[in-house]
Amino acid sequence: MVRKKVKLEYIENGKARRVTYKKRVKGLVKKTQELSVLCGVDVCAIIYGPHDQAPVVWPSDKVEATRIISKFKRKPEVDQSERQLNQQSFLQQSLNKAAEKLLNLKRRTRETEMENLITDLMTKKLTLEQVPNCDLGDLLRVINAKLTLIEHRINVNNVGHVATANTYQNVNGGGGSSNGVNDNVISDNHRST
Repeated sequence: MVRKKVKLEYIENGKARRVTYKKRVKGLVKKTQELSVLCGVDVCAIIYGPHDQAPVVWPSDKVEATRIISKFKRKPEVDQSERQLNQQSFLQQSLNKAAEKLLNLKRRTRETEMENLITDLMTKKLTLEQVPNCDLGDLLRVINAKLTLIEHRINVNNVGHVATANTYQNVNGGGGSSNGVNDNVISDNHRST
């Protein structure tokens, strides 16, 4: 069974929030214990719940929890805060990622619009005079990108073509291609047209 993706946002319903809290705390404590056992690292989790009399602490042994916290506090402040996130920095990271995704989506949408415009121009649904001035720069950029891609494919094909011709020459003792035409001339002619 596939789980549906949980939306990470505040749960308004108080009862649902308490149930989620209890389940998540239990899961977090389990994961903390597994991390400690599987990787042999010092791990401590302290969770303050709004309805709990005392925080949930793992490891439950007070001496062990105190030892891990003391070890952490003895580290320089720079090391302590190296990977810490407060709510503001977490939200800022999320915002930056969302902005980057939006920018990429806008860029892809714009490229698709320009490709559609190129198709319309080639099928004569539009004339170049009908293209708005504000689209000409993007249109030129997409056309140049397509030309670069085409040139790259031609070069790759030519390298394969020359390699095939050289193999044929080596097998047949030289003399060019089977049709008597110099393959390099054909390649040069294709490049110039």
